Amino acid sequence: MAAALSLAACVPPNAAVGDAKEIQPRVEHDANRRADTKAGLVGSGDIATDRLVLDALDTGGIATAYASVESVNDTTQTAQSAVLDMVARAVDVVVVSGLAVTDETAQSWDEVLGQAREAGIPVALLNPQQPPADETLYAVSWKVNDRAADATPIDEALMTIVRDDPHERELMVTTNLEQ
Repeated sequence: MAAALSLAACVPPNAAVGDAKEIQPRVEHDANRRADTKAGLVGSGDIATDRLVLDALDTGGIATAYASVESVNDTTQTAQSAVLDMVARAVDVVVVSGLAVTDETAQSWDEVLGQAREAGIPVALLNPQQPPADETLYAVSWKVNDRAADATPIDEALMTIVRDDPHERELMVTTNLEQ
């Protein structure tokens, strides 16, 4: 019971975990150093984009566990299982690439992302095709644009979420860290 109460304290009311909006967090988080940060990337069918993200996070000094959904029979079930695995690993942030919630998968996605939320783990959506209707289930929606000079480096965007610093709800990011 005490464990459930401590996790519930990590869940902000009416907001996603990691979505500080315009205020500074009231509680200082432990995972403020890149070297200590563990990210989980749930891949999309676009392995080339997944590789760019993994390389950028590695270059940025962020350890990342990766779950591919390429060449599987049921990409939704595989991706959902991967999110649950990342929650069990207690990563600092879960990045879900190419999420496409449909009427048929909405309830199961809400349950899976809800488990990350209840665990106090922020979720970032990367190039989502259709995000969940419940915006408290994810902290940010990122669109990769490696040509935009004003795009935020993805490693910096990720650390903003981990630190629960104020940020835009939708953000253009780049995997080109040399901009």
